[in-house]
Amino acid sequence: MTRVGKSTARMARVIAAIGASTAMTMMFALASAPAQAASSVEITHRITVPGQVRHQIDVHLPMNQEDAAGYIWNGARIQVTCYGDDWFDDPISGVPVPGFTGPGTYRGRPAPGQPGEQKVLTATSTGVHLTIVNFYEKGRQLNEDILPSDDDEVYCKARWIDGDGYVLTDTSNTVRGKF
Repeated sequence: MTRVGKSTARMARVIAAIGASTAMTMMFALASAPAQAASSVEITHRITVPGQVRHQIDVHLPMNQEDAAGYIWNGARIQVTCYGDDWFDDPISGVPVPGFTGPGTYRGRPAPGQPGEQKVLTATSTGVHLTIVNFYEKGRQLNEDILPSDDDEVYCKARWIDGDGYVLTDTSNTVRGKF
């Protein structure tokens, strides 16, 4: 084979290799769904007083289930702190973690919890969820105003921290009543 023939054959092999590599890359790119980054966090809470005070906190980060599970597996966590709504932020002792002062930190174990499970991060078809339900005696933990004539005002803050340290925060609605 001549020198020109060898160069042409070598060039054909290089072009074929590049084409095969490009085809494989395109095939993998089309087969995998794009990852969804956590872009928002929502926290709500409600308090009911049927005898004991029932306090429920719900935190949700919208995304697909696969990404939610991935965040949980990779160490994401949610910190929740509850406050009395006065002229200054007044953290409430023992809420949401009875017997503990400061934020409650919630994770998977290390895998995501099951849908409907409480106090653990779960991966569902609509994203990462956390539900916390506690019962307190009336006039105790959630009674953040001393005077009996004053209503109690309670709100919570959620802080999402992913495995890389990225943070999202949200503040819940304020619930008023005699707690």
